Amino acid sequence: MGYKIYCPKPMSETAMENLRKKGFEFIGIWEDSREAMKKYMAEADVAIARVHYFDEELLDIAKNLKLLQVHGVGYQDHVDCKKAAERGIYVAYSPYGNHTTVAEGAVALTLSLTKHICEYNIGVRKPGGMRAKMAIELENSTLGLLGLGNIARSFAHKMHYGMDMEVIAYDPYIERAFVPSFIKMVDTMEEVFEQADVVSLHIPGEKTNKDMINKYYFDKMKPTAYFVNTARDILVNNDDLYDALKNNRIAGAAADVNYEEYPEGKKLLELENFVNTPHAMAFSDKSLEKSGANCYREICNVMLDGNEPRYWVNKEGFVPKK
Repeated sequence: MGYKIYCPKPMSETAMENLRKKGFEFIGIWEDSREAMKKYMAEADVAIARVHYFDEELLDIAKNLKLLQVHGVGYQDHVDCKKAAERGIYVAYSPYGNHTTVAEGAVALTLSLTKHICEYNIGVRKPGGMRAKMAIELENSTLGLLGLGNIARSFAHKMHYGMDMEVIAYDPYIERAFVPSFIKMVDTMEEVFEQADVVSLHIPGEKTNKDMINKYYFDKMKPTAYFVNTARDILVNNDDLYDALKNNRIAGAAADVNYEEYPEGKKLLELENFVNTPHAMAFSDKSLEKSGANCYREICNVMLDGNEPRYWVNKEGFVPKK
């Protein structure tokens, strides 16, 4: 009998069919209540993490689990990696799947903000319509990046070569060989907030980074500047962002966050200078196909070929199963 893959939210049909051809069996598709997750984790050899969090309780149940495969790149808020390592469960992520479509989403959010697209779309439908507002011109303005991973670099490329923006970035961990020549690296986060006309967040959603973007940094921004978050809600203090927007200390902000999942940020939706998408920027036909293909290769690599994951993220403290 083949290995069982618990997939509470399905991958692309192509990836799933290719895995079935290799003898894998899918269980629990679209069954993602807490009770269902407990049931299927007890049976699974592999689990796919997309929007659900696999915590210590679920990992304790998962006696057969060898691989927890993250469908995208944001594994920090999907899996308790430390507890998985202690139980001999590999956690692997899926790079180069959604970086293009998320970068395109960041472009769309930036243009929607700086050109007031969402405000206009609502305003023109009201009795009497809406007058035009002053917008900033992006050409020769400065884009500031916090983090310089695949998504940030793709976004920067589009805004520099497509919109003629200057680009600065802060990332103390990136190797300089991976930094495109058109990006100027700065030494502190403060410099990004002080200099940029658009600040874009691309930092991993580690719990240790909670509320790292707060009043201290918003107070350093130009009153004409905009803030864009296509990373994770946990990174931003929503109360401080609300105050900065409400009091016009910054011109506007956008976030790709589902506030049904993070209700403490819902009051941001009251503001006209705030644009929201429901954690949707990673969803496109090609990104789902690419991420599914990445998962397919990693699952076969580990489960059929007996190798360690290529994109293994919980090596530290890993205790192999006996």
